[in-house]
Amino acid sequence: MRRPIQEASDQRGAPSPVQACRRGQASGEAAVLPDTTRDERAPLFVVSPHLDDAVFGCAALLAARPGAVVCTVFAGTPAVPQRQPWDRAAGFADSTAAMDERRREDERALAWCAARGVCLDFLDAQYGASPEVPALAEALAGQLARHAGAAPLLPLGLRHPDHRRVAAAWLALLRAGRVGACLVYEEAIHRAAPDETRRRLAELERAGLEITPLGVDWCPDREARRARGIKRRAVAAYASQLRAFGGTPLADLERPERYWRMEWRGATRCTT
Repeated sequence: MRRPIQEASDQRGAPSPVQACRRGQASGEAAVLPDTTRDERAPLFVVSPHLDDAVFGCAALLAARPGAVVCTVFAGTPAVPQRQPWDRAAGFADSTAAMDERRREDERALAWCAARGVCLDFLDAQYGASPEVPALAEALAGQLARHAGAAPLLPLGLRHPDHRRVAAAWLALLRAGRVGACLVYEEAIHRAAPDETRRRLAELERAGLEITPLGVDWCPDREARRARGIKRRAVAAYASQLRAFGGTPLADLERPERYWRMEWRGATRCTT
């Protein structure tokens, strides 16, 4: 399977870091992708299932590491306007009005975090048939290739079928060797279901992933008052979604963000 990684070299004839990692220093060494997750200077490439998940789940980290790209997967608008219960609860007449305003909300929220957004045109599950996992995986691989050198930050895959599909897509890329180690975030609100995160982590461990929790000493600026304040302002930008959720689940947004580093168990590591 093709690995869509940019392999530009600064010097004619000299291998790029990616090429060097693939070739190894000795003949016969396993080919691996560089591990950008251990470089706190690397920009973040954040995958967000919907137009709020990245900010709800990791805005404090985004504030602490400005310059991130947030790629929202299910940001498409149905060709024929629909009237769905969630959109009505959010105050919209139809899907067109909903998605137009949700994209504007997302732009305002990401601006608070000094991040920028990229929107894919897959449709939210409420609007009809969900895309196949291979199609999602190819779309994400293409975006990752455009942001070579960034550290991928991916959703754990909690509860919602769209979240599960996105997680299945990045897991497929890991399995195929098209993504090396990755950072993973816990989706706010969805994590509030009892034992949801624990069960999901156990599931990924059984699948063969080596999972390392990242404590408060990892990127400690995300715990600072400034980052938490930016998160509150960014969250407030999603007025329509806060209206639809109502008050009860939103207390979860004040809980600390949680992160993990994940890679295949026993994978060869390259930090060049």
